[in-house]
Amino acid sequence: MQDSFDQTVSATSPAALRHYDSAVDAFLHAWPGGFEALDAAIAEQPGFVLPHALKALMLHGRGCGSLARDAITQAQEFSRHALARERSLVELITAMVEGRSPDALTLVIEHARKYPTDALAASTALGAYGLFAFSGLANHDAARLAFTEALAAHFPTDFPWLLAYRGWARIEAGQVEAGLALAQHAIRLRPENGHNAHILMHGLFESAAPAEALAFVGEWLPTYPPAALMWGHLQWHAALAEIELGHCDAAVARLLGPITDYLPIGAPFMGLADITSLLWRLGLLGAGPLPWELAQEHARRHFPHGSNVFGELHLAMLAAARRDHDALATCRSHLAIYAERGHPAAPAAMLWVQALAALANGDEAMAREAIDACLSQAIRLGGSHAQRSVVTLTRDVLRLPDL
Repeated sequence: MQDSFDQTVSATSPAALRHYDSAVDAFLHAWPGGFEALDAAIAEQPGFVLPHALKALMLHGRGCGSLARDAITQAQEFSRHALARERSLVELITAMVEGRSPDALTLVIEHARKYPTDALAASTALGAYGLFAFSGLANHDAARLAFTEALAAHFPTDFPWLLAYRGWARIEAGQVEAGLALAQHAIRLRPENGHNAHILMHGLFESAAPAEALAFVGEWLPTYPPAALMWGHLQWHAALAEIELGHCDAAVARLLGPITDYLPIGAPFMGLADITSLLWRLGLLGAGPLPWELAQEHARRHFPHGSNVFGELHLAMLAAARRDHDALATCRSHLAIYAERGHPAAPAAMLWVQALAALANGDEAMAREAIDACLSQAIRLGGSHAQRSVVTLTRDVLRLPDL
């Protein structure tokens, strides 16, 4: 049997394969229904390895570590009788669930060479939180662009999923006009794509077109189910557009309304980055009062023992905003462990923490020096250029946000 990408699979139940294909489609386009489809596929054929692997990947993305490990253990068990491509995919997802991101990046690059039409595997490398972005490599934007272009030879010319990510890779690599055109073409071909809507908002941010961004999201977002993966983050992008237009009151209202309402149901890591960085930006601009305690409670609930390098950037913001020197020292200690393990982004993140500590101590000269050094390596921090722009904003203002 073959899946919707014409790849041979080990499924023996047509119904199981239909449900799995539906789950893959939902995952690739940030649309709801993926978990339900996977449960249906597993019910139809419990030994079909791919639904267990995708479930592990989705649970991992939602911050459900224990459940993700259970699901990948099931996938590993069933992979003994699976096909080579399926075993390779399980190995890739296992590395991600176990937190071995450098191994996972190596595996996805090799997997894509052997199985270039495996969009599910390739997708793990591509987003703002994908394996390239979080690699800590200084050339990860160029590497992601080369990766997507290599895939293009194996897909139809107008394949919307890949068109969107080719656009994203160009936008982040500085080819904004060309990337935005690809993403716009892709969403005309397939409007129901939460990831592509996100890519369009990035393109409009980099194009300095906030009014156009608000018009797009205002028209598109009502078509998107409010519990879907990117719903809250698209609201964050809309708030950035409002800030750029000088409408801070509107951005605060969006923060206090839909962004706050979405926080408990969204992916915890994405929520941490969104609410913290938005509070920080608004605080630097003197807007308020702002719900810092909401962000702090979210961090306490979901990240009591710290996060990855990008997450520590945001935990440091929370600590600095509260002038909590002990919490800043904890962030520095976590990042020092990453640095000792050789993570190439950790030194840049430590400079950010150093700058915030200096600002908390009133030492503007030291803060300026540390932020400038951080900015010289900021590409390594991960996420997107839009997210990393918070470092530049802080350098321009050179103070901590108002509480």
